[in-house]
Formats: sequence, structure tokens, C-alpha cells
Amino acid sequence: MSHRSTLRRGRTAVVAGLIATAALGLTACNGTGGSDAAPASSVSATAPGSQDGSTGSQGSAGTTAGSGDASTASAHGTGGTGGSGGHGGHKGQSGDRLGHCTTDGLQAGWGSEGGGVPDMKSDQQQTAAVWLKNISGTPCSISGFPGVQIKGTDGTTWDLQRSAKKPESKVLKPNAHTTFTLALLPSTRADDKKVEPGQVLITPPNEKKHFQLQWPFGGAILDQSGATHPGTFVNPVNVP
Repeated sequence: MSHRSTLRRGRTAVVAGLIATAALGLTACNGTGGSDAAPASSVSATAPGSQDGSTGSQGSAGTTAGSGDASTASAHGTGGTGGSGGHGGHKGQSGDRLGHCTTDGLQAGWGSEGGGVPDMKSDQQQTAAVWLKNISGTPCSISGFPGVQIKGTDGTTWDLQRSAKKPESKVLKPNAHTTFTLALLPSTRADDKKVEPGQVLITPPNEKKHFQLQWPFGGAILDQSGATHPGTFVNPVNVP
């Protein structure tokens, strides 16, 4: 082989290498190699919705209810929104991230181990408790304020405000439960402006579907729906 043929082949190899390098550069610029970044997760906020929830059924652990079709909580928090202070799931022992507890995976009812049965004939502030039980079969996390709407027997509605208590997070194992409380100010005077509860719609934190519970305590609540600091309000889940 002549010296001239050897130089020509060497130049051809160099040019081919430069073309291959340029092609790889174009591929990276076009993003076809993909990205290692995981998509960001988000927690859906509760928005106003219809009031056509399903009616509850009587369970062995108390008055329970099925889930409704849409949330009735206020989107701005003045009516006790279903959105919570929780930000995503929690890691279990295996390191897997847990999802938040959903309405479809929960059951709801009145009462708790500590009582929570209000005396509606009293003129003092009372407490009613609501339990939420994990029936999903898998652990889930729950944190924040539930949405609570009182539906009066006369058709009026009242979205309860939140208390100043700080939400706490909890992991609910299958068949485990947690509670939250409602502070109530009964109406005992004939000339009071009042609300006689007929049903209460409960929207778990970070959910849009609600439970519909029948009001079992009788009596009436002093109507302070337009007050800045009413005596009737909702506390966060997991907080005594």
C-alpha cells in the first residue's frame, strides 16, 4: 500500500469520527435521552360541589355513612374545607410512600372512646366526636381539617369554620380509626336565631367526596354562621 493511500484512509476515519460526535451532540440537545427527574406530586384542593351524597347505614360501631358524590365544603376555608395541612404521603417501614386516606377507603360515624355526646339542652359549649375508620385494606395517612356542613331541617346550610388548632399527621393501619371533634354552642332560648341540624356532611381532608350522617342528638345550635369567631366550629383530625 502506498503512503498516499494510507493518508487518505486516515483522513476519512477522522472525518467519520467528527460526524458521529456531532450527531450525539444533536441527540442530547433534542432531549431524546430522557430525564432522571421524577414528576412532582400534588394534593388536590377541595372545591364546592353538589349535595347529592348517599345516605348512611347503621353499623355495629355506631352511626356510619357511605360516601357522597361531591364535596360541599368551601374552597376558601371559611366553611371548613376538606383540604388539609398534609403535604403528600408518609414513608412506611419499607420506605414506600403512603397515599392519603380517601373517602372511598374510609367509614364514618358519631362518637369516640372518650365520649363526644353533646348535651343539647345545655347553654354551655358542647363537643361532638366523629370517627373515621380505614376500611381500604392498606395503610394510609391522614392529616388536616375535614370539611363539615350542617344541613338544617328547614333547608339552610352552614359550613363550619376551622379552629386555631394545628393539624397533626397519623398513619391509619387497616381497620384502625381516628377521630375529630365539633365544638357546638346549643340554643336554649326561644328567641334565639338557631339551626336545627338534620344532616351533617363530612368531607375527609384532601378529598372531594363526602359522608352524609344523620344528626342523632336533637336540639338546636345557635346560628352564628356570620360570626367571625363562632362558638360552633371544627377541629382537625387526630387532635384531641
